[in-house]
This record gives sequence, C-alpha cells and structure tokens, in this order.
Amino acid sequence: MENGTYSYELEMTTPLGKRRGNLELSQYGGLLNGVLTMFTRTTPIQDGKCIGNHISFRGDMNTLMKLLPYRAEGDLWENTLALQITTEQGQYQAKGVLVEKRRD
Repeated sequence: MENGTYSYELEMTTPLGKRRGNLELSQYGGLLNGVLTMFTRTTPIQDGKCIGNHISFRGDMNTLMKLLPYRAEGDLWENTLALQITTEQGQYQAKGVLVEKRRD
C-alpha cells in the first residue's frame, strides 16, 4: 500500500444479514489513520498498521444497540480488501471495493 488516502465501500456479513459501510484509510510510512462508518455511525480507527499489503487496526463500532470494541486484520489488493473483524460477539467477514485513492 502506497502512502495516501483510500476510500472503500464495505459489505460486512452479520447474523442479521449484510451491512454496508465505508472505510477511509490514510497510510503514511506503515501507520494507518482513518474512520469506519458502519450502522450509519462513524468512529475513528486506532493503532492502525500496514506492513506490505497486510493491515490491522482496532476501534469501537457504534452499533444500533451498543458500543462494540473490535479488532480488524486483513489484506489489500489493487482495488479490493478483505477484513476479519473480531468482537466479543464473534468474528465477521468484510469485503471492500476501492472507490477513491488520493496521493497526499
């Protein structure tokens, strides 16, 4: 992953069906910053890292019922990403498609 800002449209599979959202990532020298929008709520990511095409970060997903801490790990390809999101409620798979890339 090159330095810059990336915007992905996400689709996450949950027990209640598929949920759509966005992931905005800014990568500089292996560190990731950004925000996750899921369940119509936006929260910042924390402790983001990028090594090659592998990314990891954590945060608190603001669901309809409660604040849900999570840890995400996954891989980036040219225009897509795949994440495994781990929470106290279980593990979820999310797929993303690149919709915008900016060099900052």
